[in-house]
Parts: sequence; C-alpha cells; structure tokens
Amino acid sequence: MIEFIDVTKTYGEDSAVCDFSLIAPSGKITVLMGLSGSGKTTLLRAVNKLVQPTAGSVLIDGNDIADLDSVVLRRSIGYVMQEVGLLPHKSVLDNVTLIANIAGQTKDEALNNALELLELVGIDDSFHNRFPGQLSGGQQQRVGVARALAIKPNILLMDEPFGSVDPIVREELQDELVRIQRQLSLTIILVTHDRYEAIKLADQLVVLSKGAKIEQAGAPKDLIEKPANKFVQKLLGL
Repeated sequence: MIEFIDVTKTYGEDSAVCDFSLIAPSGKITVLMGLSGSGKTTLLRAVNKLVQPTAGSVLIDGNDIADLDSVVLRRSIGYVMQEVGLLPHKSVLDNVTLIANIAGQTKDEALNNALELLELVGIDDSFHNRFPGQLSGGQQQRVGVARALAIKPNILLMDEPFGSVDPIVREELQDELVRIQRQLSLTIILVTHDRYEAIKLADQLVVLSKGAKIEQAGAPKDLIEKPANKFVQKLLGL
C-alpha cells in the first residue's frame, strides 16, 4: 500500500502539489489522470524520492520513505516512462540482465529472470540479441516493462508509458499490462491524460485538477455514472 499524507511540493511561489492525500491499495492499479501541469508526475516521482516533498509524507506499507535510503528504495520500485531509455549499445537481453545485476542478482539468476520476463511481455528469443534501434516503439516499451520488473518489485510506477505508440499497439500493451499486473499482483500507479486508457486500466481512478486537487476518486464505473462535477464530466468525455 502506498499512502500520501498531506503532500505538498512547491517550486518557488508555485505549488505543483498542495495537501494531497490518497491511498493506493496493494495489488491494484491506481491511475492519476489530469491535464498537463496538474501534478501527476510530481506525485509519481515522490514515491521513489526523485522529488522531495516540501511538506507531508509518503508511506509504503506503513514505512515513511523519508527514513529510507534513496538508492535502496529505487532498487525496489519499477519505473517505466514514455521515453523508454534503453541503452542503445546493449542488446535487448543485456538491457534487462544489467538491471537485475545492479539489483544484486547473480549472473545466472539475472539471466533466468530476464528470459522469463521477456517471455512474459511477449518478446521471443529471436529479438534477444537485437539492439533497441532495431525494435518498434511497442517492442521497446515491452522491453522497458521487462527491465522495470527485473528487480522483482512489488510496486511499478508508470508515467505515460504508452503515449508514444500508435493506438493499436497501445491497446495491445494495455491488455498486456493488465495481464502482467494480475499475474504478479503488482501495486501500480500510472499517470495518463488519456481518458480511454484511464478507464480501461484503473481499479482506482483519481481525477486531478491544478495543484493535484482531487476532483473525484473511485472505481471508473462510479465516476462515469456519477461524476462529481463538470470538470470530471469534461475530462472523462461524458
């Protein structure tokens, strides 16, 4: 479980996030949806201490992450971004095993883990020795997910992970993510501005306005049937 308690983040006189409180339940997908500048990515990065809150706390399973070593914390949380950031001079297989090695796995353990994960995300062995530049955008994202899972995390953070691929591939990747999440019982926080993606993926959908103000949170079905206000209606296209 990830808990945000009165989290505020200011940059000079501007508040990117103001008094944000939320629980992201274990083993579920929580989607943060809002317009650009609503604080979604700031909240995501607060979970792995890439952003330090000005005030408030972030707890993981009851433990305040402020008390945890940043490197150790980040090695326990998977992180997938829109720009995958695969190492261009490393093969697909090496991109995944490298992260597993950094996480402290032995050479054999890292290799076996990488092979299992690449199979899990739908990358067969004919692609293992290819380089990122030889892959499609969708294939790169699949490898990016495998790499994030190589550290065997319980938590996966995803920032607009499918925003750079075409609609057909995006839908395939969304289906794959749900399958993987259910299979591994991952706790996922995913950031998106895409209403269709948010509704499809979320167990808990959180609609944010400026300053990460929660306009409404709950199951997508509940937000669609009973939107809290016109802002939620407009954002969900109702």
